[in-house]
Amino acid sequence: MNHLKILIILLSAFTLSVIAVGCTENIDDIRLDSTRPRLVVEGYLSTDTTRQMVKLSKMGDALKKNPIEVVSNALITISDGTSTFNLTEDQNKKGTYYTSPDVFGVVGRTYRLSIKNVDANNDLVMEEYTAQSLLKGVNPVDSIHIVRNSTNYYDKGWSVNLYTLDPGNGRNFYLIKILKNNQLITDSIFKYTISDNSNFNGKYFDGFPVYNLREDRNDEKVKSGDTITLELYGITEDYFSFISSYISDYNPKIPIFSGPSANIPTNIKPTDDAVGIFTAYSIKRKSVIYK
Repeated sequence: MNHLKILIILLSAFTLSVIAVGCTENIDDIRLDSTRPRLVVEGYLSTDTTRQMVKLSKMGDALKKNPIEVVSNALITISDGTSTFNLTEDQNKKGTYYTSPDVFGVVGRTYRLSIKNVDANNDLVMEEYTAQSLLKGVNPVDSIHIVRNSTNYYDKGWSVNLYTLDPGNGRNFYLIKILKNNQLITDSIFKYTISDNSNFNGKYFDGFPVYNLREDRNDEKVKSGDTITLELYGITEDYFSFISSYISDYNPKIPIFSGPSANIPTNIKPTDDAVGIFTAYSIKRKSVIYK
């Protein structure tokens, strides 16, 4: 190796070391600002006759020992303009409020949530929060077919195929959940299937694949005699956007140096003081025994 090559190597090594030092910062010197507390709302009302639910908590600084705390003693009602339903806090699950078990939503009605007697920002002044959601309809599920899928080595399993008619009349949004033997498979937001009726407005979903039960997951593996149930939810665009943004924000960013995540959209007002979602939806179900 001649002297010129040695000089080039030494200069390159020196340059890299300077860059590496310049890109290093002691994390102990970074100071994170505090953020004001905000109310977190998670509220659902469906066409099922059941106890409809609203959960309240308070979000504070991320680095505190308890960044999230439940909110008790709130006064919560849900109204459709004709009837008003009062919610009662569950004493065994503080911060979780329920209607009586005979309450159900009606397609086409707009439901309004009211939350009072809450001091989320700790200024000793009680605040009021509101939200509203239109309960959209969905057609009955005609049938579902469970089809063995073994063509893709990394995705072997059973495709759940949907047969139903889209209601039409504009853009519609769907959420799909799957149960096996009455046990919920899609038990987290990251397993949800969400979609809209793009290219299907008023048309028939003729065996449209909506979920793949994977062979390599014990809870999803299907055998003869298992009952598979599909739940089809007619949801609002607000809820669709909320789920989409939530999944996008918490999944790894590709490429790695992508821009920062945007705030997850909320329909809780005032929007500067609250986050979360209140949504009404319709549910249709269909089951099949796999053979």
